[in-house]
Amino acid sequence: MTIPLLFLALVLRLIFFNQSLWLDESIEALALMGRMGPIFSYALSDFQPPLYHLIGLAWTHLAGYSEIALRVPSLLSGLLTVYFVIKLARLLFGQRVSVIAGILAATNPLLIYYSQEGRTYAMTTFFVTASFYFLFRLLKQQKSPRSLNLFYLLFTLGALWTSYLAWVAIALQGLYLLSNKKYQLFKLTLLSFLTLIFWFPSLLKSLGIGLSDAGQSPEWGRVVGGISLKAVALTWVKMVLGRISFTNSYFYAGLVALLAFLHALALKRIKRPLSRLHPLLWFWLASIPLIALIAFFIPIYSYFRLLFIVPAYLLILSVGLAKFSRPTFAFVIISSQLIFLAIFWFTPRFHREDWRTLTQYLNTQSGLVALPSLAQNPPLLYYNLKLPLIEPQTDLNYTSHTIYYLKYSEDLFDTEGLGRRNLLTNGYNISHSITYNGLQLDIYENTR
Repeated sequence: MTIPLLFLALVLRLIFFNQSLWLDESIEALALMGRMGPIFSYALSDFQPPLYHLIGLAWTHLAGYSEIALRVPSLLSGLLTVYFVIKLARLLFGQRVSVIAGILAATNPLLIYYSQEGRTYAMTTFFVTASFYFLFRLLKQQKSPRSLNLFYLLFTLGALWTSYLAWVAIALQGLYLLSNKKYQLFKLTLLSFLTLIFWFPSLLKSLGIGLSDAGQSPEWGRVVGGISLKAVALTWVKMVLGRISFTNSYFYAGLVALLAFLHALALKRIKRPLSRLHPLLWFWLASIPLIALIAFFIPIYSYFRLLFIVPAYLLILSVGLAKFSRPTFAFVIISSQLIFLAIFWFTPRFHREDWRTLTQYLNTQSGLVALPSLAQNPPLLYYNLKLPLIEPQTDLNYTSHTIYYLKYSEDLFDTEGLGRRNLLTNGYNISHSITYNGLQLDIYENTR
């Protein structure tokens, strides 16, 4: 069943694969092009270890910088995550659970979404999942070949060097090994962490940059990684529904409650650990409360940064679903994932910001383009905007008859609407607006 499940995963991940890059992907693209300075300096401001960027450099040198090329590493990582979920489920719980887990991983809306994004999250998930798989194999075999040690070491290093949050998951591996007196394996985990000594000074610089940015713009810090009960709850909701939501809050709450009830019924079937290795899966999931605790001091908590938790949850859920004598319950859960995926496909507002079409339109016009913050201009640069860019709250000398004001992150960078007031003061009024997916373009014309 592995090959058919991987084929299913590939097909689902290729739908809408060539969407426009959004802001963060565009920043990554410019960094790989060398337009954001040295790649190690960029990694500091990105608050990630550099491995994903280094792999991206090597890959784009061969494949170029198109939307598809930039996303291929995430696509491959997503497929490999499905592969290791299947392998891990079969190793621990047998063929029946592995089929259910494989289908869940192949059709999970959140795993699919980030398999289509040119950022580190899918790759981190792959490395963490593979690391746990080889650790489970080492724990199950009393006499393990050296190749297993090497594979565990390599994938653990991959996890540690692609995401700071993955450090928590790997640290929990070490805690599990220590508590179970697996000292030889603990040495491998410790060795992986010791390699980070070379990056530790850079981590301190990244922390300084991140805390400084959050201090200068508390609202930005809250958006990119603030902790709250809602943020923690949203982790499970997005894990199940993916990147969709519903405007009717009562319907949304009712749907979440129904899903929580169905999942609880499945999880309740797990009355006891099915093997002595089962607790390590709960250690894996324990990354969530630990990262939430850290987020009280450093704004790092976002559900997409915790994508590497999803395989652990799906594995545990699969065990519960396999305990039902008939596959009906598993069918309901899997069908719900496909329904949420279809809602995502057929609802453009859930798709990525359409900077590509926006820039194509602007390049047919004349005038100036205004942004609340020029730090948000990488998508326009990636798609080769030809018009000059201004920041209306600071640039006051307007010489063009028409100004295209892109209301993007205005609530973060121009909370008082100073830029709009400056436009009005200088005789500019909105003639009309155009909406692209996730982007609103207000067209101002000088009426004086």
